[in-house]
Amino acid sequence: MTSPSSSVADHHDAMVHRGFLYRDEAEVVDVCVPFLREGLEADDAVAVVAAMSNITALRDALGQDAASVQFEEALNWYQHPVRTIAAYDSFVKAEAPRRVRVIAEPVWQGRTPLEVVEWARYESIVNAAFAHSGARAICCYDRRLLHPEILTYARRTHPEIIDGQGPEKSDAYTDPGPFSATCDRRPLPAAPRTAESLPITTADPDTVRTFVAERASRHGMGHEALRNIVAAVAEVATTAIRHGGAPARLSVWAQEGDLVSEIAGPGHWYPDALWGFTPPADSAPAFGLWGVRMLCDVVQMQADADGTLIRLRTRI
Repeated sequence: MTSPSSSVADHHDAMVHRGFLYRDEAEVVDVCVPFLREGLEADDAVAVVAAMSNITALRDALGQDAASVQFEEALNWYQHPVRTIAAYDSFVKAEAPRRVRVIAEPVWQGRTPLEVVEWARYESIVNAAFAHSGARAICCYDRRLLHPEILTYARRTHPEIIDGQGPEKSDAYTDPGPFSATCDRRPLPAAPRTAESLPITTADPDTVRTFVAERASRHGMGHEALRNIVAAVAEVATTAIRHGGAPARLSVWAQEGDLVSEIAGPGHWYPDALWGFTPPADSAPAFGLWGVRMLCDVVQMQADADGTLIRLRTRI
């Protein structure tokens, strides 16, 4: 086995991020076992976060080597896109200076159309969040179960694709910034007439907190979720006033089991399509939009000639 000193990751080294469109567990074994063993021989930190059927197949095929691999069922890991990025970020930092090597399998079944878009965006953001980590990742997509749209997303969010052969460069690959921007271009339906609104004229968030808390409580939201959405809305409202200008407007309503909070105001007050998706640098503020995304289930942003709109959705 290579000595640890020779396997230290160069943190200016580009991440290798491959999408793997597989047909059965045997193909998973054929592609993933050599990848995992290569990592073990290089003394990488090796992990598998996948469907249980694939975990079982890979454990069996690895034999005694399985004891050196970290296994985690995908359902436990892929619950929230930004929290999953944070978890992988913690893993990479905890294992440094060793390089991280992962077989990953995001969970797609049971997602709403909006959630599918957010998980596709997650797969794209990974390329930016870990661009210089030296990490090696293969993301598995089950062709038997997944909608063709999701397989198309795989090709758009992974620079390299394994599909019967390969890896090969994906001709459909789109850089994270432009890909994320396309996710935000889908028109948002107007707030319903039943939405309750509050004008925001100052950066003092107390009135905003009270307004949101009362409505969240009225809709039966639990204590932790209520606390999270109140903090998130207050952060966005403060940003809207400080960087966009007054007056802004907060609207709150319930829709399809979610509490929806929308902050709209003049000016363009978010810098780019990746804002809040990548972990902040050590010197950056601890909260900001990264914190907002951690607290909410979905954050949607749009900007046009009339100003900026951010819509937060949290499960009631």
